[in-house]
This record gives sequence, structure tokens and C-alpha cells, in this order.
Amino acid sequence: MTDNDSPREADESTTPSRRTMLKGTGAAIVGTAGLAASSSSATAVSSWDIEVLEVGDSVFGISPTPSIPVGDEVFVFVHGWFGDSTVSSQAADVATSMEDVGYEADEYVAIEWDATTINFPAAESETEDVGEELAEMVEEFYDNGGGNLRLIGHSLGGRVVLETVNHMDDDYEIETVAPLGAAADGDMVCEGSDGLFSDNWYDGIAANASEVRNYHSNNDSTVGAAYGGFFGAALGNDGAGCPGDTADNYTDVDVTDSVSSHLGFLGDEAVGADLAEAAGVDVDDDDGWGWW
Repeated sequence: MTDNDSPREADESTTPSRRTMLKGTGAAIVGTAGLAASSSSATAVSSWDIEVLEVGDSVFGISPTPSIPVGDEVFVFVHGWFGDSTVSSQAADVATSMEDVGYEADEYVAIEWDATTINFPAAESETEDVGEELAEMVEEFYDNGGGNLRLIGHSLGGRVVLETVNHMDDDYEIETVAPLGAAADGDMVCEGSDGLFSDNWYDGIAANASEVRNYHSNNDSTVGAAYGGFFGAALGNDGAGCPGDTADNYTDVDVTDSVSSHLGFLGDEAVGADLAEAAGVDVDDDDGWGWW
């Protein structure tokens, strides 16, 4: 999802058609999301182990903000488009792929937001508000004595986690921020580049995260068709595409050899092992986890 300044102008002219292309994939995403949910029944981390927190849930016009449970090590997952109905199983799949190589959290949390709509641009726009509310929750977590936080987001959830660091006060720093197949243009993480629909994330990444690891796969045709344009990069497909202009704490992690589809990030062994290693787990490369 990376565009340089001059190619970006050409890319903006193609935006409506690219949004339409992603809408066209909606039915396929919804259909395979059900398969992903059903396949998680054998996971080590059960859906019942996941505490679901609803963000943006309005009651009589008031939107109560839930609290992230405090623990020394806390796993937080954010779903993407049409993912609210399967967020527990998606979170369990990712958590299990980390636990398979030795990761263990005190608390497992899934952030549920209203992403079930055929209006993809509206869902995309909503990610900024969700990220702003989640930023408040993260700050409260640290204020209450919380320890390490691993914030992981899939697809539009990848946008949410990056919006989260963008809305946080600079006195806070999340240990690991991990977009998986992020639905965004790659230039959104590049220094000095502004996105069409939201502010650039560079400053938030640099100030409010110990480490940002962006997992991308060239096989993610869903994101690749919708973002980047003819001259740019799609964050979840290509990575940033501007390695010299990203923050020092930002890393693109290419999992093309392991992830074959947009939903393939969820529960993938290579993704899970790398996330666990980022969380301090001593992953033995001789066991086959260091090949990526």
C-alpha cells in the first residue's frame, strides 16, 4: 500500500473503481468467513476463552466504552469487514497459532465493531472512530497497571490498530501492533504522505508503538485488487513499498510463501510464530518456524 507523491495522483483517480472491486468480493469474503469460523473448533484456544468487547455500541444515544482486562500479557484482536459474527473464532485461530510455539497470554480479547454492511466505504470510514475509541481503552489499560499488549488486526481491523496508535497520547506505547492483510494503501505508513480518506499513520507508529509488524502476502488478491492502484502498493498485499520512508520501529513481514488468501492470515503458522517471537517467545528456527 505504498504510493509515491506523483503516482498517488494517478491512483486517486482510480479510487471509486477500486472500492467497487472490493465490494464485489464481499459475498466471497462472507462465504469463506463462515468456513474459517467452523474450522476453528479444534483450536487450542477456544472461542470461549476470548472475551468479546463491543466498541461503538450505542445505548439510548450513549456509547459506553468497555475496558480491556488488565494483565501482564494481553492479546487483543480486531476483526475486519463482515467479521463481527465470527470474531471469537478468528481471534482463537490467531491466538492458537501463537500458542503452538509457546506464547501464553493472561487475557484474550476480541474487539467487535459493526462491520456488517454492503457499504464498504462506510465500514472503511468507521475504522477511524473505532480506532479512536480503542485508543482510549488502551490508555486506560496502561493507567490501570496493564503490562504488555499485543494488538492484532485483520483486514479493516488492520486499519483499526493503526488508527489506534494514531489517536493515542504520546505518553503511551503499545508493545506490539500487527496488521494482518491490512486493507489500506501502503503510503499510509510512509513519512510525508497523506491518504485520501484519513491522516497518515507514520507519526502514530513512530511515537506510540514499540514495534509495528505488518504481515502481507502477494497472494492476498482481495486487498491487492482494492488498494494501491496501478503505481502504488497495497499494505496487506505488497507491504509499504517505501522501506526508506517508514518509521524505524516498522517492519514489513512477507508471508507470501505461507498465506495463500486474504483469510489465510488467520491461524497461519508462520504468522503465529513470528508474532510469538515478537512477544518474546524463544522460537526454535530448527523446528521449521524461521523459514519465512
